[in-house]
Amino acid sequence: MPSLNPPLTKDDFINSRWQDVVNSSERRDCLTYDSAFWKKAQEAKEAESVREQAVLEILAAVTSAAIKPESTEEFFAEVFQNLTDEHLDFLAEIASEISDPELQARVADILWVRRHDYRMAQLAVTAYLQSAIGLEDPEKWTCCFDRIERALRLARKINYKADTIISHIEAVLDRCNGEDPLWLSAKLMELLQEYRLGAPTKYAALAGKAATLAQAARDWRRARTYWKIKVIWHLLEKDRESELAASMLAAETYVKEAEDALKENPPSYLRASHFMQQAVEAFRSIRGTKEETTAAKSRSEEVHKLLLQYQEKSRKELIASSHKFDISEMVEQARTQVRGKNFQDALFALSLLGSPTNVSQLRQQVQRQAHEFIGSHLLPVVMMNEMGKVIACQPGSVLSSDPDEAEAATRFEMNQNAIYYQTLQAQAYVEPARYQINLEHSVRINDLLPIVSNSPFVPPEREYLFAKGLYAGLTGDFFTSTHILIPQIENSVRYLLWRRQDVLPSGLDDKGIQNEHNLNTTLYRSEITSIFDEDTLFDLKSLLLVEHSGSNLRNRMAHGLINDGEFLSSLMSYLWWFTLRLCCLPILIHQHKVEQSDPWVKFAGMFKDDPLFDEFVEDMAAYRRELDAEVAANEVTSEESQSE
Repeated sequence: MPSLNPPLTKDDFINSRWQDVVNSSERRDCLTYDSAFWKKAQEAKEAESVREQAVLEILAAVTSAAIKPESTEEFFAEVFQNLTDEHLDFLAEIASEISDPELQARVADILWVRRHDYRMAQLAVTAYLQSAIGLEDPEKWTCCFDRIERALRLARKINYKADTIISHIEAVLDRCNGEDPLWLSAKLMELLQEYRLGAPTKYAALAGKAATLAQAARDWRRARTYWKIKVIWHLLEKDRESELAASMLAAETYVKEAEDALKENPPSYLRASHFMQQAVEAFRSIRGTKEETTAAKSRSEEVHKLLLQYQEKSRKELIASSHKFDISEMVEQARTQVRGKNFQDALFALSLLGSPTNVSQLRQQVQRQAHEFIGSHLLPVVMMNEMGKVIACQPGSVLSSDPDEAEAATRFEMNQNAIYYQTLQAQAYVEPARYQINLEHSVRINDLLPIVSNSPFVPPEREYLFAKGLYAGLTGDFFTSTHILIPQIENSVRYLLWRRQDVLPSGLDDKGIQNEHNLNTTLYRSEITSIFDEDTLFDLKSLLLVEHSGSNLRNRMAHGLINDGEFLSSLMSYLWWFTLRLCCLPILIHQHKVEQSDPWVKFAGMFKDDPLFDEFVEDMAAYRRELDAEVAANEVTSEESQSE
């Protein structure tokens, strides 16, 4: 938008035919105007009408962004920072001449955030309210609400006509009467509650009506929102009995949502387990005295029992890909290892079930397959995600004569094969043991604090984060556990390198900025091999957190690439177990409490410089050789049986 000489004036605005855009727009909002103004500007350009083109381009620029009421000052100031003083002078001259309240509100708001013109802020409040009235639609509610919210926040900020906005909100709520089909009433009541406005008794009843109607439509999320809004209204009016009753109803919506998941064809015990876990948490979190929350605690125990049943049945969904293998014996062995133990001993036993990926065996497997199935290794493998996008490509062939290419291809296939190993281990060992522990123990977050507080893998002041993440995974909430544990593992690796190998956890660039090293850096430091053994490092580096050809959970989670179903997959269970092992193993090594004859002890050589490690690992290596011999013998027997 180049400057003009002389500058644009009010007459240029009036002569620009801007009203044609507004009058022809099906919906009176800025984003609709934006494209129309640009189109009109192009027409003016073709007609060589320079001043009209300039006016329309400015109007297109000021209507190009959506409202973000919670941060409009900063948002608008940044988005419209390219508007020059000349442009702002023009907008100030035309603001009062704009007959369309939507466009007027936008121009006035920009002048407020850029020039702190109090009169423009007043104009914006009035115009936003008028625009909201024109855009009111219970089904397409967002535009209306956004403008009401912006008007109220701005009105309170400048102390101007806030009562008028509040009266309008109450009028909209009266018109909707709790019967609007989506979220307008909910959002308006939440806005009133934020500022402690409105009549609690009146709106508690309205929220209850809306919640009941949403439940009748089996819209459990919306019902839950209204029940929670009702809780806040009762809290504001200090009606404890009604507050507790509404809290119970809000928690029950999770149970209803789980029941609906079981009515699907086929039933989804995975989704049902997810909602039942949230129900348990909701009932447990209901506030009040011990006497007041008796019913909630009793209900949480009932729901917890159902959760365990659903989790057990969901295991069949998780192991569908392993139907060719009978893992029932491994499942029973896993349960046996944790059955009848106190909670801490059971958790330690679970951390020792199975072992991280055996890198040596995995490499041998890939090389053997390459020679047995030569045709399948002539072309590189391409990995695609669920949207068909290529996310990794095998760099050459395992059989390549180039050693570097062969090694890179081998590593690629090792990552691929290890995903199957992780999935099977989670299904055969981790999930059955986790189920058994939940069956015997009513676990709380605090029960995990003694373990994480004494683990050298957990840095100071990170104990609660690890406890929360481990608790979530133990109770089946892998949505929460994955989001908490992945970044905490990354921080722990930096912490261990710094404390034990004197490796600085951050870099310093030429501008003096210190950026923390991420796993792409730390896991490839030479010092890392003195902290983690080869197998554990492989899982950290290739499978869980870094390389694209593996599970790559860290990168995929950080960029929002994991969908709901994947958070309930066996890989998330394996990640949780792997973190538990990282926390528990150093404690067990230090205390040397595990009997060496226990067939589940597979320490895999972690934390090599810990006291007693050398002596301990010799015994573990001897036992590992015995296991390998048994596995080899079984493979020979199996091959002989197949040849017969």
